[in-house]
Amino acid sequence: MMKYKNLKIGIVGSGYWATNIIKTLEDLKIKNVYVFDINTEQLLSTQNKFPFIHRANSIKELLTLDLNCYFLVTPSATHYKLAKQIIKKKKDLFVEKPVGLSSKHILELGKMSQTRNTIFMSGYIYNYNVYLEFIKNIIKKKIGKIKYIYFERSNLGPIRNDASCIWDLAAHDISSCIFLLKTKPKVIGAYGYDFLKKNIYDLSTIYLRCKGIDIEIKSSWLSPTKNRKLIIVSEKKMLLFDELDPNYKIKIYNQYAKYPKTEKFKKSFFTPKANIYVGKNYSPKIVFKSPLKKEILHFFKCVKERKNPNTDARYAFDVSQIIEKAESKIF
Repeated sequence: MMKYKNLKIGIVGSGYWATNIIKTLEDLKIKNVYVFDINTEQLLSTQNKFPFIHRANSIKELLTLDLNCYFLVTPSATHYKLAKQIIKKKKDLFVEKPVGLSSKHILELGKMSQTRNTIFMSGYIYNYNVYLEFIKNIIKKKIGKIKYIYFERSNLGPIRNDASCIWDLAAHDISSCIFLLKTKPKVIGAYGYDFLKKNIYDLSTIYLRCKGIDIEIKSSWLSPTKNRKLIIVSEKKMLLFDELDPNYKIKIYNQYAKYPKTEKFKKSFFTPKANIYVGKNYSPKIVFKSPLKKEILHFFKCVKERKNPNTDARYAFDVSQIIEKAESKIF
């Protein structure tokens, strides 16, 4: 990681996720970081947290600097226009998801980058998550033929005004489907509710199918609780990935659709409380590694070696096409 400490990095945006990127760059001992944000108050606040960063007064100024690569971390609706400016200057670029709110725009950006021989990477962070990597490696060998996959991603805000919860939340799980199954799933149907703003869906359910597997993706930013869950039901076992569980994020259940007879329960089980039979399970030991750090290091490696990222423009295009198809099926 020390080989990257002398990199010069440009960042457009200084909000929540840009701050996470800056913090990760600091952890990587990278100090040559130049940031521009049209929201000067927010940029000053970020600089107060990270005094080592340099402020740029405009994106034009940022693009005149001799930097190794750029991160674009602004509201989704601004990505297309800003990314075009950066690519036209023949700069290597990382764009946080969603890359754009139109698959045609994403395809155009990818072609522009290819023509100018620049590196273009989209920020689908779950492709660099050690728990998802573990699941991907075991699903074929350990749990048998998959029948059903369920994703749930909900929380109270932040509410987006430029993109639905499908673009904001479900995009992660659509990406995870492609990552886990190595195939682009087909959209079967979708439901959506736009309580706060017309045609901006606050809650959604998407139904996909891939390799004979039924997939359900639920998303909401109008939930009083935060949930990040993935459930896989196979012919032999069931797997639960609960990202918010502090101790046992992955549990593998050895019994499939088999509930024990009541006479096997101890006397203490029978109470008016809602007791739940958990079943036999085990939790594999997995050493946590920051997915954001892995993602950023992958980008740097691609920049250095001039190779195509795992989550390139084509990958972002595939995710966006599924989202567009799902939104077109909502009634």
